[in-house]
Amino acid sequence: MSPTSHISESEEDTKQRRITPAITNAGWSPNQIVMEYSLKADRYRIVPEANRAVKDTSTSRAKPDYILFREINCPIAVVEAKRKDKLAQDGLDQAISYAKMLDVPFAYASSGKDFIEFELFSGNQAVLKMDEFPSPEKLWKRWCSFKGISAEQEALFRRAPYYTEESMRPRYYQMQAINRTLDAIIIDKRKRILLVMATGTGKTYTAFQIVWRLKQAGLVQNVLYLADRNQLVDQTRTSDFAPFNTVTKIEMGKINQNYEIYFGLYQQLKRDQGGDSEGQTESLADIYKQVPPDYFDLIIVDECHRGSAREQSSWREILDYFSSAIQIGMTATPNEKDGSNNLEYFGAPLLTYSLKQGIEDGFLAPFQVVSVTLDKDVTGWEPAKDEEDLEGKPIPQRRYTLSDFDTTLEIRSRTKLVADCITRYLHHLGRMSKTIVFCNTQRHAATMRDAIREHNKDLVSKEPFYVVRMTADDEEGKGLYEDFISVNRTYPVVVTTSKLLSTGANTKCVKLIVLDSNIRSMTEFKQIIGRGTRLRPDADKTFFTILDFRGVCQLFSDPDFDGEPDNTIPWTGTGDPPIKDGGDTPPPKPKKPGSRDPREVYVVDNVPVEILGKATQYLDENGQLVTEKYVDYTRKSILSIYGSDKDFCQVWNGEKAKKTILQELVNLGVSFDQMRKELGNPNLDEFDMIRHIAFGNTNMFTREKRADKVRQTKFFDKYQGVARNVLERLLEAYASHGVTEIDEGAAFDALSTHCQDCGSLRNILKAFGGRDAVIDAVREMEQILYEAAI
Repeated sequence: MSPTSHISESEEDTKQRRITPAITNAGWSPNQIVMEYSLKADRYRIVPEANRAVKDTSTSRAKPDYILFREINCPIAVVEAKRKDKLAQDGLDQAISYAKMLDVPFAYASSGKDFIEFELFSGNQAVLKMDEFPSPEKLWKRWCSFKGISAEQEALFRRAPYYTEESMRPRYYQMQAINRTLDAIIIDKRKRILLVMATGTGKTYTAFQIVWRLKQAGLVQNVLYLADRNQLVDQTRTSDFAPFNTVTKIEMGKINQNYEIYFGLYQQLKRDQGGDSEGQTESLADIYKQVPPDYFDLIIVDECHRGSAREQSSWREILDYFSSAIQIGMTATPNEKDGSNNLEYFGAPLLTYSLKQGIEDGFLAPFQVVSVTLDKDVTGWEPAKDEEDLEGKPIPQRRYTLSDFDTTLEIRSRTKLVADCITRYLHHLGRMSKTIVFCNTQRHAATMRDAIREHNKDLVSKEPFYVVRMTADDEEGKGLYEDFISVNRTYPVVVTTSKLLSTGANTKCVKLIVLDSNIRSMTEFKQIIGRGTRLRPDADKTFFTILDFRGVCQLFSDPDFDGEPDNTIPWTGTGDPPIKDGGDTPPPKPKKPGSRDPREVYVVDNVPVEILGKATQYLDENGQLVTEKYVDYTRKSILSIYGSDKDFCQVWNGEKAKKTILQELVNLGVSFDQMRKELGNPNLDEFDMIRHIAFGNTNMFTREKRADKVRQTKFFDKYQGVARNVLERLLEAYASHGVTEIDEGAAFDALSTHCQDCGSLRNILKAFGGRDAVIDAVREMEQILYEAAI
């Protein structure tokens, strides 16, 4: 018998000795095998009222033991391993779950004795011997047979590799989108495709890989990439699409036919001179007929929610003109309600990857919503008879409501109060936190900029561009766009805007989004929120805040995409009536195409405006916006580790160091200083606070009272001289600073801090009879400290 045969074989041993050899012997090369690749990342959760986010250790990353690829980034099988003394069946459902995430047709489980095979497309299950694992060619042929893939189509797939970089592998949902698109085009011969991916999840990278693979396969030659913002076109062309050599941007009213990939701005609604939302007057619709209808083989329509499916839109004509081309619509906001049904035009999405899913998977930043209700936004305002504005213009006599504010009526005192709220929140969040303030009009953005500057004179005096306006007509502000979105450049910090940054802006580090605009379009709202969803822990961006002054966040009610919100807002103001977000005012009527900011704006500055109430909501684990207090969050965090008071007490009084137990809770976002503030006593022991908040234990004691309990026992009678003096000092250290000062190994550090007049460490150890005797004495003292009753 082998001397090690009695030793239990670990899962890693089983993989190395049995499963991996069986897979490689079947013909799978090292570049076709990826082991323990994380399909998800670490999710962040916001700690209520603490202004920080922590990694959620209660959820684990999805790591298949093996992903098998027929070609790079084209997975075909998943294998889940169990150690030799387990059953392979124990891993089968886990393998199937991973296979579904990856769109993989074959799932396997093994504990080194055999393989269990499950075909997801047929439901068939079989047991294979270890030497019967199928080769890459066999699995591919079986899949092709089931899908009805012809030899010609199979050859196209083989000629359609990914663009590969050693430092980057597509995320699982990106692989889904790319591979499903190739399947739809090659197998199903589809010409219209829709991909729905939340902002910040890599739509342009996904589009690049689709274009790359189609061009490698020879299925397309000339490609048109349509977007709605100059900055989006420029950053896409120079970043994700940089590997292409034959790339150009359509400018100066001419399509240069010496290229293969073209970037152009598509139109929204026609404006005064055919201009777009950035004030650009050149229209792609005026020049697209310079090339024949079959010139483009593929058209990528980025941000297609903006109207590409709208029958009467000026640039829908472009899509119709190039109707023979494959057309792929990409959006973060699938839309049927805001005037264009892109589902009807492009068909059902091949993939929908939602904001909720992106946050849950750890790829997007979680957010909190702080709603601020102002009294005049609820009650409205009515001028006195014959009252004039600041410019001497008579103000028409009627009641002005929230939909009028900053469009036809400017209440300067309201703007100043909003600016003050923003400034105070930045003091809480960090005054150098990148911020976008969305306003109703360009004029409103200018007055808001000036008001915020007034409230931040100390910073503005050092750098005037601490706050800037960035709108279509503000060339100076637009010129600072690259500085604002940069991870490394500090200024500008606060940007006021109307529409310019609502979509397509790659704002990587925005931590605060302020809504002071009458947004009533779900599509526009989600695009705006997308400016904050990017996650950048390297730049200290792990969450973002929405500061809502207009009740806009009621538009979060989209359960299919974001989760069902809790619409009950707690009243925290000074009056009795509940506050309805945004008041009772009807949504503003949409402007006619081509209209600009209203010319007639009445300005008043003698209207008192007050804050009625504030409410903060957080995204919970189900993707719902809920109002959660710090105590509730702490209770859930503790219960995620300890199911009952008995469980907690057993661990606390066991072998595990108290410092380790407390640190595990701190890692979940539990703050004991905050707990003491909530409970109104700075001297409470952590043990008591945890039991009270998590398990409802009403007996809470200060550290001093627990220390008195030890003094009242006969514990110290067993020790004399130096030993007794040391233990008394350690007990005083506990009463002043907590158990982590004396727990386990920390006691020896405490000796040098609190027992300096007790002699050298050598003499102290001699007085106790050795190091172990000191530890035993401290443990006994802790047992008395934390006995259930006092």
